[in-house]
Amino acid sequence: MRVRDHVLISAAAAAFAAPFLGRGATGLLAGGVLIDADHYAWFCLRQRQLSPLAAARFFNHADPPQHAATRVLHAPPALLAVALLGVRHQRLRPVALGMILHAVLDELHVVLLDRTRAAALVRDGYACRVCGPATPAVCAHLYRQPAVLPSYQVRNLVSLCGPCHEAAHTRKGNSPERGATLWT
Repeated sequence: MRVRDHVLISAAAAAFAAPFLGRGATGLLAGGVLIDADHYAWFCLRQRQLSPLAAARFFNHADPPQHAATRVLHAPPALLAVALLGVRHQRLRPVALGMILHAVLDELHVVLLDRTRAAALVRDGYACRVCGPATPAVCAHLYRQPAVLPSYQVRNLVSLCGPCHEAAHTRKGNSPERGATLWT
């Protein structure tokens, strides 16, 4: 899920929880957003750059790294540690809740997007909609997405081979070269 979607959801959760948590609601927002610091830290160490914009571009490639080090704070031991700290220190409870909410949303996003991708591949006959061949490297590319919050509609995905998929991620707008008229 995109960082801006996590920010929006975490902010909405914090606003909803504010009457119950008071100032602790900011901890809910912080936990839901700052958990992604593991992605940025990995990028800075691996790429030797401090630019958040470069990190965002890097993780927007067709196949961004899924190395365990990019998800250290998302791992069950880290979440359990923060939850246990939250039991011991009341001020950390909202942070732990925000982190856990983020991790749950990430997992739900993966499940829903995998289902949608599978349906798009079936719809397109497992063939690249730009260059045509049916190869084992064909994947479903999410080329159209609302500005905020993800959409899991099959019409927002298109089947692309590896080279066409990478090319779609390097072009502005994230859509394949021949235009959306091919697959709408």
